[in-house]
Amino acid sequence: MRRIITIEEHLAGVPIGRVLGKYSADDAPYSAMAHEDNRPYSADWDTFGDMDNLRLRDMDKNGISMQILSCPVKSQLIPPTEAPSAVRESNDYIEGVFKNHPDRYGAFGMLPWSNPEESAKEAQRIKSMGFHGVLIAGRATGGNEFLDNKMFYPIFAACEELELPIYIHPGAPLGAVQEPYYGNLGDEVSARLSLHGWGWHNEAGIQVIRMILSGVFERFPKLQIIAGHWGEMVPFFLSRLDQSMPPIVTKLSRTVTETFRDNVYVTPSGIFDYPQLKFCVEVLGADRIIHSVDCPFISNEGALPFVENAPLSEEEKEQIAHINAEKLFKI
Repeated sequence: MRRIITIEEHLAGVPIGRVLGKYSADDAPYSAMAHEDNRPYSADWDTFGDMDNLRLRDMDKNGISMQILSCPVKSQLIPPTEAPSAVRESNDYIEGVFKNHPDRYGAFGMLPWSNPEESAKEAQRIKSMGFHGVLIAGRATGGNEFLDNKMFYPIFAACEELELPIYIHPGAPLGAVQEPYYGNLGDEVSARLSLHGWGWHNEAGIQVIRMILSGVFERFPKLQIIAGHWGEMVPFFLSRLDQSMPPIVTKLSRTVTETFRDNVYVTPSGIFDYPQLKFCVEVLGADRIIHSVDCPFISNEGALPFVENAPLSEEEKEQIAHINAEKLFKI
């Protein structure tokens, strides 16, 4: 059977939730409405919270060789004095999960983004613990700072040196944006449009575009980031970005597309549709695509058939299924 590694796969029970609760209440109060049971993107934590038995059985049943685990919560909402200890405790917990089954699980670690100096130190620590990268969910702080802010350069320097890729996971849009852009459509529709329907993908895509245009990858040319959901909309607009903002405008050494191809990987995140796959292979190349399911919000059921039946060469299928992940994460 083909080896399958998927890399946007989430786990629950991480200790940071106890600290984060008091800071996240106002971030997206509509979030629960967007994740109600018996609706798309509701998670079966009874199965997938059992990391030692039921989750592994589901992986075996559906041909998943390995999952790279993560906790997609906004650690950056925690104040800089509290964040480092909360993040360390949570990374210790995640390490315990993947070290129990090192041939089946890897992990992205968390960083205390509100404290960049401590984040750089934590990056060093999680590298020594065997983590495969770091993941951030949403904007880089609780306010309107995105990842292009120079305050985060110490983190990028550390991640570049340590060869820790950064997975840019979506997060809720700014409160000032959410209501006028996504409101007045009925509570549940507005909630879902604000998050996994559209809003948080736009938020993640803006992060990537701003990092490129601000010159982050000029300063840190070996830094690698990962954008799920087929690149969070960005690949489908790369030609327009190049036309609108060529190097004579941006003052960068490469076009937006060239930078994206050099520094960004994309994953499907359970959007198992071949038009998007074929487009991304054509624009980015199969060597910039890594498989992901977004488990447990998406079922593992479609992961193997998506690769097996893809309109690609056998070499391209192998790249997407496991080779690109093995190269990037040194598995």
